[in-house]
Amino acid sequence: EPFVWHQDPDNPVFKPAANGWDSRSLRLDCVLYIPEEDAYYIYYSATDRDDAQDRIGLAICPAGEDGYSGVTPETIRRSGEKPVLAPEPAEPFCETMASQSAVFRERDATGQWKWYMYYSYRGRNGVLPGIRLATSRDGTSWERQYNADDPAGKGHLFASTPDAYYEWHQIFKVGDTYVLSLEVGPERGARWRPVMAVSSRPDKGWEQLDLDAVVQTRWPGVYSDETIFHVATPAFYRFNDRWYLYTQACPLPANRNYIDGKWDLWCFECTAKLPTRHGLADLFIPGPPAGK
Repeated sequence: EPFVWHQDPDNPVFKPAANGWDSRSLRLDCVLYIPEEDAYYIYYSATDRDDAQDRIGLAICPAGEDGYSGVTPETIRRSGEKPVLAPEPAEPFCETMASQSAVFRERDATGQWKWYMYYSYRGRNGVLPGIRLATSRDGTSWERQYNADDPAGKGHLFASTPDAYYEWHQIFKVGDTYVLSLEVGPERGARWRPVMAVSSRPDKGWEQLDLDAVVQTRWPGVYSDETIFHVATPAFYRFNDRWYLYTQACPLPANRNYIDGKWDLWCFECTAKLPTRHGLADLFIPGPPAGK
C-alpha cells in the first residue's frame, strides 16, 4: 500500500560512526539494489563538522531473503575508511563540499557496468549552484566529469538557474529517457519545489524543464500554504503501473525561513501527464488527469 508505511523497530539502522570523517552527522542520498551481490549499496552524505554534510560515503548490506530483513544495524558495513567522493578544491572544480548523490548504473556497449553519480556541491561558484557528474566502473572509485559545454563555465551537467539552490536528487529511467528529479529553491530558497531534467544519455545532453512544471501550487485540491508551501527531496516510484511522488514538505514558517519549517513525509499519486522534450518520454506528476 503506497500510502501506508510502518517504522522499522530497529531504527535508526545506520548512524554516524564513533569516529572518523562521518562521525558528526549523516544524511541518506540513495540506495541501489545490486542483484549479483544480493545486497544494497547505500550512498550517504556525512561530516565530522558542525555544518552541512560535506563528503559522500558508501555502506553495503545484504538484502535478506525477503528483500529487507537483512537490513539491520549489525549488517550494514561501511566501504573503506574514507569517503568515495570528497570535495575537489583544485581547478576547475574548486569545491569545498560534495554531497547528496544520486547513483545509477547500466551496461555500456562492451557489456561492462558503468556507474553515474549526480551530486550537489559548494565552493567558489557559490552555495549549491548546480549538479555535477562523476563516473565509476565499480561504484566505489569515482572520477569527476567536468562539462566544458556548460554555458556558465561551471562544469554543471546542465544549465542551472541563477540564484537557485540545487539539492537532493533522484535518477531513474522511463523507457529510453533518463530523468533527474531535483529539489530546487529559486531565489535562494524562496519556495522549494520539485524540478525535472531529462536526457537521452546518462552523461550528456541534459536539459532542465521549466521551474514551474511540477511546482506544488499547480496541484489543485492538494496545495495550501499551511501544509506544503515548501516541497523537497522529491522521489518518484512506480507501483503496479501507477506513479507516486514521495517528498518532504512543510508549511510556510512564520519567519519565512525554510530551515525552521516542520518537515513531514508526504506521498502524492501522480495522474497528470507532463510532456518533456521531442523524442523523450512523458512523465507523470501530481495534478488532475488530462481533460479534468
